[in-house]
Amino acid sequence: MNRNEISDETLNAFIDGELDAAGKNEVFEALNADRELSQQACELRRLGELVRHAYDHPPEIEQYRKATTRRMSRWTQGLAASLLLGLGGMLGWVIHQPAEDAADTSLHAMYWDEHNAFQNTDINKVTAQQGSKRIIVHLNTSSTDKFGKALTTAEHLLETYGDDGAEIEIVANASAIRMLRAGYSPYADRVHELQQRYINLTFLACQDAIDHAREIEGGTTQVKLLPDVNVTPSALEHILNRLSEGWVYLNV
Repeated sequence: MNRNEISDETLNAFIDGELDAAGKNEVFEALNADRELSQQACELRRLGELVRHAYDHPPEIEQYRKATTRRMSRWTQGLAASLLLGLGGMLGWVIHQPAEDAADTSLHAMYWDEHNAFQNTDINKVTAQQGSKRIIVHLNTSSTDKFGKALTTAEHLLETYGDDGAEIEIVANASAIRMLRAGYSPYADRVHELQQRYINLTFLACQDAIDHAREIEGGTTQVKLLPDVNVTPSALEHILNRLSEGWVYLNV
């Protein structure tokens, strides 16, 4: 069994211990045969541990209700991870797009509201209601189709909200860093073209994923990124921090 035969739902069920013996054997075979799938499973398990740790160490009620700071505690980060994880596919809010490489005008987004609660709504509604034009577009697979849609989506958002001071970050982790890697990405020219056109568009690669790729390749390979691609130590922590600062989240 290969990666294409393991759905996100099946992988999440495997991590949560919900599969029967036969199902577990199938996933184990796929993990042994597919390094990218194995990496994704490891990151899912790490998120799960973060969630369990948060629930094992809850804050006092007064601390949880405190609204004078926008900085997220370990508890709220754990809750954020659990909500993101629960939608399947690493950080589950999905851009609902047609098969073609075209932007959708009814994107579903997530944001952290003033009452310390997550909201899921249409991107146009949240930008109108919250006034926030700071949007993270997140990828965690090396699918060329999904990366193409992410670029098209970012371009559409910048064209729509660029005059309102929009800021867009495309954040890649897990195997998605391949799409931002020099010599590997089929979108190098398009990434460069968008960088030249939009000063308010930033590309970020996860250092954890870079280190993992280097380890897989024997530890001596230099993982060179495309020009002007920034690096964040942890994509998950970066996303959660951005949410706490009022950014809107989309996952491809």
